[in-house]
Amino acid sequence: MTATPWEDDRRRLAALLRDMAAHEVSLLRDGTRPWTWWLDRAVLHGRRHGFVNTLLIGAQWRAATDVRSYEDWRAAGRQVRRGEAGIRVLSRTGRPYAVFDIAQTTGLPLPPAPAGPPAPPEGLVHRLAGELSRGLPPVEADSVAYLVLAWLGLEPDPPVFPVNAFWAGAEAGDRILRTARRVHDRVRDPSGGVLPDAHRFFRARLKASWVPAYLDGRGFPAAVQRRRQIGCAPDSPHALVDHLRSLGHADEAIVASGLARRGASGRLNAMFRDRAMFPIRRPDGAIAGFLGRRRDDADGPKYLNGPDTGFFHKGELLYGLHEVRERLAAGARPVLVEGPLDAIAVETARAPEYAPVATCGLSLTSAHLAALADAADLDATGVLIALDDDPAGRSAAVRAWDVLTRVAGPLDLASLPGGQDPAGVLAAQGRDALLQALRTAIPLMDAVVDAAAARAGGSLTSPEQRLAALRAACSPITARPSGAARQVVRLAARTGLPAPLVTVVLADHLTGG
Repeated sequence: MTATPWEDDRRRLAALLRDMAAHEVSLLRDGTRPWTWWLDRAVLHGRRHGFVNTLLIGAQWRAATDVRSYEDWRAAGRQVRRGEAGIRVLSRTGRPYAVFDIAQTTGLPLPPAPAGPPAPPEGLVHRLAGELSRGLPPVEADSVAYLVLAWLGLEPDPPVFPVNAFWAGAEAGDRILRTARRVHDRVRDPSGGVLPDAHRFFRARLKASWVPAYLDGRGFPAAVQRRRQIGCAPDSPHALVDHLRSLGHADEAIVASGLARRGASGRLNAMFRDRAMFPIRRPDGAIAGFLGRRRDDADGPKYLNGPDTGFFHKGELLYGLHEVRERLAAGARPVLVEGPLDAIAVETARAPEYAPVATCGLSLTSAHLAALADAADLDATGVLIALDDDPAGRSAAVRAWDVLTRVAGPLDLASLPGGQDPAGVLAAQGRDALLQALRTAIPLMDAVVDAAAARAGGSLTSPEQRLAALRAACSPITARPSGAARQVVRLAARTGLPAPLVTVVLADHLTGG
């Protein structure tokens, strides 16, 4: 098959970028550029982009400070300016693509990074770096320690390296970055690195699994899967445990991280098997636990939460909150959904005015709300609920009312069609239908008042039932009296009672009469 002109151009660009990277490596090897030149750029770009792309970014835009893809900037609530030329880098498969520095974007300033635990002493970092760098050449081990200290904000003095960086190259550079990330995870992560190592294990098994095709078929392409760092747990009771042991993690740490439990024989068995894996993060970005989704035709619960641990409390963490914190800081409206695919569906709808978070099947708690309030101005944005449009979903929305009434901003309920959740709407009807459902919301109070009236009034066939429905409906209205006028009209129509009578009963309820 003859290649198209576009394919030829792409191949030529990929070859040009490989030549550019090789030239940058040669400058490091012959001492034209000191090794610390690459290290300083790796502090900025290495965790996200790897060795070769760090070189390419530095060669094309030396002043770059925060480089991300177009989609990642959009997800952060910023827009690449029209006409900006991208910084060209290479994917893992060798395909060229464009990334952009923050200076090429517009939008509100990014929020400061969430405060994590205090940085550990330099001595501890050096000791841990030495343990995990065992077997590496000294220049690589010193590079690891320097990167970790810099990522922790400790401003280390650069080590003294030979003038000629004869070790420079993709193999050594990526090994340094990979080790530095592991050390950083260990000192920053309360699980001692178990959870980040498990996440890398799940990510490495994604491509050969059923998960990518399944997610793509539901409207979540590879770029979305990559951005949300989705993985796959293999259908094996021992593969993860054996892998974590090989990295030096003790059985007690693996169990304490919620990744395995002891069977009747005493052997550790993996908690998650044959599931799409979604990492749940703390506000500072550290992984706190996982949520696993089974195949559609498999047995067991659709979603499996990891157990509560010393650092993972399901009633405190919202899936996706860390990922949308920049969008929330820019004034986006929180959208409360049930599961991770629903959260990703709202994100995939490409509406920057919305920032989805998921309760992972739990009822909304005060701790959930507090975490959300730390990231967003809820009194300005309010909250939009987009739970399943079925009896269970409507019941969950009503239960959320008691927690949300302390929010001064508007509280609304999305009009999802046909008993579906956001992920179902996206898969069946596309993102335009999902956006329409989000944008045609009704006041949450309507659903709460209707539910209270239905519980107390039954069939509404007698005056007593109608009056009981009215009195029951007054209770949620007292939490937000500003919506009383609308509810008077609605309750009069629902119960068949005269509007003046509804007004009197509601006024008595509001004044305690």
